[in-house]
Amino acid sequence: MLFQLRKSVVLLPFILGVSSAAHALEDGGGSTADGKSWTIDNVAAWRAKAPRTAFSLNRTQTWASGLAPSRIPAFTPSNLDKAVGAKMQPFQDWNLLIGTELIRSGGESGLLSSKTMWESSWSQDLERLGGLRVGLSTTGSLNNRQAGYFQSFSGSLNVPLDLPLNAWNLELRLSPNMSVDASQGSLSSNLVSELVGQTVLSAQDAAFRSTLGLSVGYSLAPDTRPTGSARLQLTISPRL
Repeated sequence: MLFQLRKSVVLLPFILGVSSAAHALEDGGGSTADGKSWTIDNVAAWRAKAPRTAFSLNRTQTWASGLAPSRIPAFTPSNLDKAVGAKMQPFQDWNLLIGTELIRSGGESGLLSSKTMWESSWSQDLERLGGLRVGLSTTGSLNNRQAGYFQSFSGSLNVPLDLPLNAWNLELRLSPNMSVDASQGSLSSNLVSELVGQTVLSAQDAAFRSTLGLSVGYSLAPDTRPTGSARLQLTISPRL
């Protein structure tokens, strides 16, 4: 008898609390543990203002090659590799891309391999330093078939040149590069120095924009002789 009396005393506050909460819900409200009151309307307004997670595929790239049959099979190699891949940008504020690719070799073995890749880039215009433009980029990949790891780092420094050439925009471009190839056990680096110029040939009201580009420079690498290069490029694009 004494045990049943103690049990009733313990359960009495819980029963009263449940009863009061039920009456509060019938009245359209209640109270929290710290004594603050709330109503059904407050809960509905809070749920309406709660942020909802949005999913978007705008930052996703997909590609495929060798899957569709060619219209001219006579000019298509029989051992053409088939590949399908996807690449996405997980963070909107960071220029970082991560992707994967599946490749089936077109030879007699027809082995299936996968490759994981990533790339990132960053650039900044330094107007306070005379219009300097600095850029950094890196790309990497990992192949499970050959256990190959490849990583490259490159940079660019564009220095505008204020020369008395009204029609031409000239700048000095320095591009260091370093790459690591674990499958071949090689580490390579080089520095490219170029004088880059660009001028617009077409009029401002023309339907097409014609741009002439010129670059002259050389490349320096350890244990090799300097290599010179020159390029002349004409670009014609419609004004949209």
